[in-house]
Amino acid sequence: MALKSLLLLASLSLITALPSSSDSPTKSCGCGKALPVAQRPAGGDSHRVQFKQSDGTARTYLIHIPSNYDVNTAAPLIFSFHGRTKTASSQEELSQFSSNEEWNPNAFAVYPQGVDNQWQGDPASKGVDDIGFVSDMIKHFTQRYCIDTSRIYAAGKSNGGGFTNTLACDPQLSKQIAAFAPVSGAFYVPGSTSTSCSAQTISIPCNPGRHPLPMLEFHGSDDTTIPYSGGARRGVCLPTSALGARMEQARRIRTDEPNDGFVRWESAEVRIRGCGGEVGNRDALLGGRVGA
Repeated sequence: MALKSLLLLASLSLITALPSSSDSPTKSCGCGKALPVAQRPAGGDSHRVQFKQSDGTARTYLIHIPSNYDVNTAAPLIFSFHGRTKTASSQEELSQFSSNEEWNPNAFAVYPQGVDNQWQGDPASKGVDDIGFVSDMIKHFTQRYCIDTSRIYAAGKSNGGGFTNTLACDPQLSKQIAAFAPVSGAFYVPGSTSTSCSAQTISIPCNPGRHPLPMLEFHGSDDTTIPYSGGARRGVCLPTSALGARMEQARRIRTDEPNDGFVRWESAEVRIRGCGGEVGNRDALLGGRVGA
């Protein structure tokens, strides 16, 4: 239940992320087009779709169309990536992006299926172009549905969370996806080894196409599968939680923007002990807007 609550919080944070509700949506070229045959808006339901990447690789995904979808009204879109050994269906159940319309009343939810149930960046996923898969899907969805191209988001769990971070570090997709929310992310460092793993100081390859980059990360400090403190795992190196590692050197910076009830920070961190008791007075956002 606690994990589902974190994923729901991630969804709410993504859906309310930049741009603000006062901004006009950026309509895709799919606006005005009828839904594909056999697809319909429906609360809690999803459709399994066969998809071919531009490199010819056969893939699948699940897509949830919000019950209030209007072909002339641009809707947000959330990608939700499953963990290693898991499936698109299990991620749909875990995230509740489809079933809980109180949290997600307006957004498409897409659950891609990883090759061999894993994602690019995992030590065993060599040769798989999942970055290309996501790029192809964005093009596909914006041509087929009425999508607000300024509100495309990515979230994921474990290996899917690590892949979410990979997307955030990609020069192109970091500009196409508005915000990122990895949960318990497995941030394996490419080219690293377990014998020379310094989790606190290892360089994390990242080349985003914009800055700042809105990111919200959740990671339990008692996680025994993907430890928050990082370390050697499966022959490679895991850094400390990617957001936490940056916090040691981060500076919180206010902007000179007019005071609209929000403060914009360069980066910040919050720790929650158990079910209550905030440690410190900091908020878990990187380059986003938080209540003053």
